[in-house]
Amino acid sequence: MLKFHARTDVGLKRKHNEDSLLAAEEFGVFVVADGVGGRKAGELASAITVNTFQSYAPQLKAAVDAFATNANRDTRNAVLQLLDQAANAASRRVYEAATATGRQGMTTTLVAAIIGGGAGFIVHVGDSRAYLVRDGELRQLSEDHSMVNELIRTGAMTREDAATSRYRNVITRAVGLYPNVRTDTLHVELIDGDRILLCSDGLSDMVEPGEMLGLMMQLNLTQAVDGLIQAALHRGGRDNVTVIAIEPEAVLEAEAVAARAKAMESLFLFEDLPFHARLRVGRIVNELFVSPDQVIMRQGEVGDTLYVVVQGEFSVQIEGREVASLQEGEHFGELALIGTDPRSASVVAKGFGHLLTIERDALREYCMMEPALGNLVLWKLVATLGHRLRRMNQHLSTITGQ
Repeated sequence: MLKFHARTDVGLKRKHNEDSLLAAEEFGVFVVADGVGGRKAGELASAITVNTFQSYAPQLKAAVDAFATNANRDTRNAVLQLLDQAANAASRRVYEAATATGRQGMTTTLVAAIIGGGAGFIVHVGDSRAYLVRDGELRQLSEDHSMVNELIRTGAMTREDAATSRYRNVITRAVGLYPNVRTDTLHVELIDGDRILLCSDGLSDMVEPGEMLGLMMQLNLTQAVDGLIQAALHRGGRDNVTVIAIEPEAVLEAEAVAARAKAMESLFLFEDLPFHARLRVGRIVNELFVSPDQVIMRQGEVGDTLYVVVQGEFSVQIEGREVASLQEGEHFGELALIGTDPRSASVVAKGFGHLLTIERDALREYCMMEPALGNLVLWKLVATLGHRLRRMNQHLSTITGQ
């Protein structure tokens, strides 16, 4: 059974609360929106946003139910696309309300989650945050769309300087600034004991991650949320504070989740990406479960898929003769992501196995949708293949020299 507790507080410095929240338990939909634009305007922007998500809640629940019945890349991405659609509908409604009432510049941040089917689906705009609490660790699921975060990422500012910068509250994306908004969406598998935290920057700006973790690990969600808000107020309460803590009903096996995560972390394409970025790019990944003697790819045939071994052992064969064996964490078929040359070998399952797959078209589409992150993955692919080519040239030079 899903458990949650949600609360918002005006803080100690503001006269009005421009934050809004939604906790639609029956649909598994939770939203935090932090309005920008001063008295009334910010309140209106955040209220319109949560109301929009309330109207989308039945559709979101239906999409998550479809995912729970048949979990695959298509059903997973259908939920993410619907979250993006809801965020853009909210942006359009806020923009139109601002134009109609002369409140141009009225905007809001957004972080929303729908929980179900053993997973959490997140959409995010601005600097409100989503966190995952697992195994005594607090992991940030969202990446701030803020000026200081951009400066930190480019090395122009340290995190210490960012904490006192006059630009620390300047966001680079917001719901309602334009009719359309570019969102970040991601999917995270959930296991027993996980907790999700959604909050406005009234919490994250005031309370250190270590203290947030300690409070979130309390047995009682109500005590955890009350403690988090009290901690923000104790440190000055400069802003409105909104917190939603969620304890999902997990249905996935921890070992299977850990195996998939390990495969993603070790894959050369993703090994340098932070946790939240791996979750975002995970939308291009599919799963394949195989039986003994099943041919995964055949020598001489043209393919379009990279495979990563999650579980099992696989035989690499040339002209029917085994030349290598692949096990957990290893991959094959990466050249198919950039070319259409025939496969140089066959790969056959030695027993029951589990693979992650990435198709060329899925990678191409993702690079168009998220150019910055997609280009990081592409450059990693090019660099890896270039390194392999150099090693081959060195090997050939050694043979020629002999």
